[in-house]
Amino acid sequence: MSLTGQTVAITGASGGLGRELAQQAAQRGARLALMARNETKLSELANELGDDLLVFTGDVTSAEDAKKFIEATVEKFGALDQLIANAGQSMWADFDQIEDTDLFRQLMEVNFMGVVNCIHPAIDALKKSGGQTVIISSIQSKFGVPAHSAYGASKHAIEGLVDSLRFELADSGINFMVVYPHWIRGTGMRENALGPDGEAVGDRKRSHSNSSIPADVCARKILDALPRRRESLFIPGKLKYLPALKLLLPPFFRWLIRSKIKSQK
Repeated sequence: MSLTGQTVAITGASGGLGRELAQQAAQRGARLALMARNETKLSELANELGDDLLVFTGDVTSAEDAKKFIEATVEKFGALDQLIANAGQSMWADFDQIEDTDLFRQLMEVNFMGVVNCIHPAIDALKKSGGQTVIISSIQSKFGVPAHSAYGASKHAIEGLVDSLRFELADSGINFMVVYPHWIRGTGMRENALGPDGEAVGDRKRSHSNSSIPADVCARKILDALPRRRESLFIPGKLKYLPALKLLLPPFFRWLIRSKIKSQK
């Protein structure tokens, strides 16, 4: 799908899935606005992609930064067609091992408030363009899993937010697509996940298995889905059956999830 003429804003763009999305969107002709905290990596990406883009160093947990990013995007390109809220933080710690429950606040600030902070100032521009907000969530927004209590809670909050926005903005022309990916490899997200001490786990956890999704494949599927303006995108598609399995066969579902998580520890 071509994105020629479309303005695409991406948060968390300096690495991982965000970087892949930026690279592939540029190849499809998009006018890019990229936001991330890492100024060095963001500048390197900008040099790689060319001149017709906006780079903004900022933090999605700051409502002021997010607002300035959206305003700068609209000022430069005159419109906003696709807002991809990608910035996120993960964790890997059993609840009773967490040393400070401030870990929950940290993940809510990034994974939930980061999305709120970006969507809120973009509403007017998205109304004008009949645009779309794409939220990179997780299959864990549909059910919790071991060692991810704070992460799952932050992703569940996204569900409530988007449900409300779909009601409130039903006549606005804005579409909200939530992406529910499996584990994505090649992003550094697992290594940067917060452990029980609140520090990045680094190589203390196993690397992703072959059942995980390569970042470039995930990015391609997301961009391919943009013109269809779907409400949800499961990657891979078979994940859409897990919520039903939880409802219909709870004991089997819990056994399945426990075994999957245990194999990753």
